[in-house]
Amino acid sequence: MTISLKTDAVIVGAGPVGSLISYQLARFGCRPYLMEQDDKRSMPCYGRATTMWPRTIEMLDQVDLAERLIQIGVVTRNALHFRDGHRSTGGFMFGSRMDRLGDTFYKFSLHVRQRLTEEQFLEALEEHNVSPYMRKRIEGFTIDENSEDGYPVTVRARDLENGEVFEVKTKYLIGADGGKSSVRSLAGIPFNGERTTHRWIRMDARVKTNMPNPRCLNSIDSKFHGQILWCPIDNGLTRIGYVFSQALLEKYGGIEGVTQEVAVKEAIQALQPFQVEFLEVDWFTIYGIGQAIAETFCAHDRIFLAGDACHTHSSGSAQGLNTGVHDAVNLAWKLALNILNLGKKKLLDSYSLERKPSVQQVIDNDKVISMLISGQYPPHFEGRKEHPHDLLTEWYTDVNIQHFTLGLGISYPPNLLNSARSDPSVMTISPGDRGPDVYLKTIGTGDPIRLHQILKNDAKFHIVVFAGNPVLSRAALNSLRMELDSTASFTRVFPTRRVFRFTTLAAASGNGAIDVLGMPAFGGGRAYWDTEGRGHGMYGVDEARGAVVVFRPDGWIGCAVALENAHDLGAYFSNLLLAM
Repeated sequence: MTISLKTDAVIVGAGPVGSLISYQLARFGCRPYLMEQDDKRSMPCYGRATTMWPRTIEMLDQVDLAERLIQIGVVTRNALHFRDGHRSTGGFMFGSRMDRLGDTFYKFSLHVRQRLTEEQFLEALEEHNVSPYMRKRIEGFTIDENSEDGYPVTVRARDLENGEVFEVKTKYLIGADGGKSSVRSLAGIPFNGERTTHRWIRMDARVKTNMPNPRCLNSIDSKFHGQILWCPIDNGLTRIGYVFSQALLEKYGGIEGVTQEVAVKEAIQALQPFQVEFLEVDWFTIYGIGQAIAETFCAHDRIFLAGDACHTHSSGSAQGLNTGVHDAVNLAWKLALNILNLGKKKLLDSYSLERKPSVQQVIDNDKVISMLISGQYPPHFEGRKEHPHDLLTEWYTDVNIQHFTLGLGISYPPNLLNSARSDPSVMTISPGDRGPDVYLKTIGTGDPIRLHQILKNDAKFHIVVFAGNPVLSRAALNSLRMELDSTASFTRVFPTRRVFRFTTLAAASGNGAIDVLGMPAFGGGRAYWDTEGRGHGMYGVDEARGAVVVFRPDGWIGCAVALENAHDLGAYFSNLLLAM
């Protein structure tokens, strides 16, 4: 047994979450080692996760991956619901009329089968000269914090092609290896949860139907098959799902009696009065519903879990892949800053503290949803007499549930990252909330450009100066300039070019930044026009006062201060970053 190499992070599992973490680390300048026990390249494209909601697409766009998936997937902006052959309220209401979403430009859901998503992520990873190691299985690890070489974790693995055991020395080990995670088991992290008696049938098929708008994300109330899922996916296929009820279990003498032909026959019946002809079935399965969550998403300060390795739940509102992407994006930049000796350990501590409560809410919601879809009454609706289908409509009508499901309403609690040092009077968005997107204009050409296009995720904090209307905010802008130029400025304490990116937004326009601002754009960054004040208005920034807003690399708000109080940012960053 030999030590084959040293690497910054070993990621176990080359599914979408593991490949996304690896890609981001490579993008941020780290050396990941992505290990997978199967050969993903030879695996068939079938089943698994298919749907990404707006916030997930936003985050993928900020690491330059969204367009790859949009090109091969199916976009839906509406979700129709049918009862007795007629359109009615209900179903996946959060996916309907997504054109009404106000502060995102991804006003749609994206449907791509998981295997194709993995392929795109792995291709992007290889463009950074990193290839996954297939047919490698982790068998153990040890941690020696006194290791003199700076690689305290030793991962023992087996090459499944030749049977040889080898070791990889690394700084961090990430388990993205699914619900039966070996990393979680080896780390001794309890996986707490419960399985229910609910089972659902899912299939991907090429079909012909007289259902109205069949390339929408539709749902159908069935008297005997629960609520039917009808989801268009890539390559002209459709994902169809329904409840595998006790009646079906008895009708066919158990799960073993349900063949693909039976599943198709029951789907045709369930979708009545619409006519459906199955031309081809790519895949079908029956799976049980359960909800579980890891006791912690981090162990020994060196081991991290992400995706299904730390949480599992039903596909009732398509949260699995989306939640895993949130994990991957939250973790990767924090890991990178630590690996590159730029960030403090507190950054990594925030991963489990931020993600676990959000995941718990996903699971709590899923318990309600999966029972209602299956035609049962959860404790949340104890004593109610309406049909579960109607209660599901009531549940999804809640605006907070809708926004959380779409990811746009996910926020993180106050902590060192989401600072209480913020001045609550300088803007109306709170630290820990997602930063909305808005159109700005480039200098000169006046081309529209989205704020999120400017705020790419490169593992750097974006310091956005909302300059207001310089005619009104001139004194405050001069104060900010003096602070940034002073020898005590936080920009002199930290390696500015490696951890900060400055952007200046002026609620004005003109021939150039200096003409309008009376000075160059701040921090050596670029300036853009917020000519009509939409950006300032979206963030609730007074054009006479302005503000400095710190965006975390992942797009959530970290801190905000008045232009004349930029010195407060030194204390904020001193909790997170290492000084030069």
